Amino acid sequence: MPRLLVVPRWAGTPRSDYYPWLVDALAAAPGRPLDPVVVADLPNPGTPRLDTWPPAIARLLGDDPAVLQDTFVLGHSVGCQAALHALAALPAGARVAGMLAVAGWWTVDEPWPTILPWQDNLPDLERVRAAVPRLTVLLTDGDPFTRDYHANAALWRGRLGAEVEVVPGARHFNAAQEPAVLAALLRLASA
Repeated sequence: MPRLLVVPRWAGTPRSDYYPWLVDALAAAPGRPLDPVVVADLPNPGTPRLDTWPPAIARLLGDDPAVLQDTFVLGHSVGCQAALHALAALPAGARVAGMLAVAGWWTVDEPWPTILPWQDNLPDLERVRAAVPRLTVLLTDGDPFTRDYHANAALWRGRLGAEVEVVPGARHFNAAQEPAVLAALLRLASA
């Protein structure tokens, strides 16, 4: 059965935002389409770093090709960038089943010093494309960190060939329940 690894947002923990609800919703879904569901508890969540988060995600992913092929990854905000870096570091030829990038970005409108390394150091996009055969990105028309969702969507499509969905009014997808995230994940897992 396919498994799911959730990579939280900046300062996110397994108890933040919609993550507990998503775990419960997937457990209650007919046929339990994704099981197990692991929400990463990453080091120093309030200060995500390129030298700590991607290696921690890589350890959670593992390197068994058969397990990776049955693994979906959901990244949220900076968790998308961290997951992309971890996926780019997979062994040559290793692939996951797919990825859902929620509130994913390449730049933020008003960057702060500790987010600049995430903007300025792109993952190896060729390796990401090779490791992620199906990539869906959920954006919104009201994200306070990346207001130009059209430009952001174009970057996701151009850089990684992503399918982009825009959810009106979702802000940064920080609600306690995010039905659009669940629906997009179920579509990705059933494709």
